[in-house]
Amino acid sequence: MFSRRVPELARPLCHTKIDMPKPYLVVRASIEPAIMDEFVLWYEREHLPHVMQIPGIVKAFRSTCHRKGINWTALYELKDDAAVQLAIASSEADRARQDWERWLPHVQDLSVEVYAGLGPLPPYHHWN
Repeated sequence: MFSRRVPELARPLCHTKIDMPKPYLVVRASIEPAIMDEFVLWYEREHLPHVMQIPGIVKAFRSTCHRKGINWTALYELKDDAAVQLAIASSEADRARQDWERWLPHVQDLSVEVYAGLGPLPPYHHWN
């Protein structure tokens, strides 16, 4: 009898677990260059410790992005997708948002974005 072995890659994807990257909260802003040194000190000494108390935030990264006038970018890694809503709705997040109020006269184009996995999506059926 002829026997044929199905290679490992031929298994259907629906039985394969795909690990998604961790979610990130990204804060971008255009800070007045004249106060940038003072802003960085505030961020490192006051704001960052408050942010790290937000439930679900496990890491913080900072960069100087120069996209469309943006000169400040901070990225915060969250534990998992379930932590996103918990983090945003927490009292610790409220405190971190209030930290920014003193800087708002010196800030333009402030944005806060969340990047997270979409989870499983239903199959698409084309009916034409």
